[in-house]
This record gives sequence, structure tokens and C-alpha cells, in this order.
Amino acid sequence: MSTRHRSSAPLLGALLVLALGVSPPLHAQTASDAAPESAPNAALQIGEVQTTATVVSIDAATNSVTLRGARRNLVTVSVDPAVGDVSKLKPGDHVNILYKEALLLRAEKVATRGIRSRVDTVATTPASGGMTATARSVQVIATVEKIDRKSRKVALRGPNRTVVVVAPPDVPLESIKVGDSIRADYVGATAVHVTRDGQNLQ
Repeated sequence: MSTRHRSSAPLLGALLVLALGVSPPLHAQTASDAAPESAPNAALQIGEVQTTATVVSIDAATNSVTLRGARRNLVTVSVDPAVGDVSKLKPGDHVNILYKEALLLRAEKVATRGIRSRVDTVATTPASGGMTATARSVQVIATVEKIDRKSRKVALRGPNRTVVVVAPPDVPLESIKVGDSIRADYVGATAVHVTRDGQNLQ
């Protein structure tokens, strides 16, 4: 399987605007791999990932889904109702998905004595056609596991699992290093397109 992945700069401006408009923190996990043939556009935008993955769990209340990729890593993705209805999925299903990566908003060093924590927030806003759209934000106390300064990706080990986030240029990374404990605010991964067996989840 192959992954199509570009994330060397800030995520889409729209996601950042959404993030800044959402109340405090929310939650996400890492990415998977493999490019779905049915994703809408061949050319990916900055910070987008195309992948084929296996459904691990579904949260119908927030219309989000946790997926496992070919490398056995997990990603929890929010799905706008206009994009797809996750209640139509079940654990073990294979889906093709195009999603925006988790976006780091703030990061600062803290003294935690090894304690990690996470606070999840889901904001719901009206959308077109009488639907509602959800945005997930997370505040986490985590340990920095890895920093890729070229692609501006940071792997954070929280209380449950490791999360990979992308830092836009206005979030400084120079002051943090591997092994640091930090308090991080980020917006979770958001689906742009989801299909199962070549069919949209509508």
C-alpha cells in the first residue's frame, strides 16, 4: 500500500480559522497509509493525507471514527455529516479516506514529573441543509517523542497513545526537544472524503 502525504507547511487556512474559533482543547491520534483510488482529487493539498485503513471504533455521538493503518498506527478522524455518516460503519470495515492532519495551535514546556493528561472538547456548529458540523480540539500534557523540523511534524506521547501533529510556521518549535514534557493544544484530524467499497457514506 502507498500513502500520499504532503505536510511541510501550514495546514489549510480554513482549518486554522476553524481551530481558532473552537473553544479549548480536543483529541486525535496518528495517521495511516495507502492511497484510495476514489478520493476526489489526484493532487493533495498541504497537510492532507490519502489512506486506506481499517475501522477500529465509531463514535456516532461526535460522528468520528478511529482507524488503523497498514503500519498499525491509529488515527481518530472527525467526519462532517455532509462528508459521511459514520453510523453506517462497523469495526473491521475497510475505508478509503482523505483527511486533514491534526494541527498544533500552541506548545509550551511544563514540569509534569511524568504525569500525562488530556482534555477533549467537541464544538458543534450549524451547517447547510439543517445539518451540524463538529470540530474536535484537544489539550494534552505529553512527552515529545520525535520532531521532524523539516516537515514540522511532532510526535507527542500522551496518556493513551502517541499523536502526530503538524506545526504551522507561527507555532515555534525551536524551544522544544525530544524528551520534553509539554502542554499542547491542537485540532484533531478532519475527514474531507470517505468511501467504503467505492461508495460514499451518505
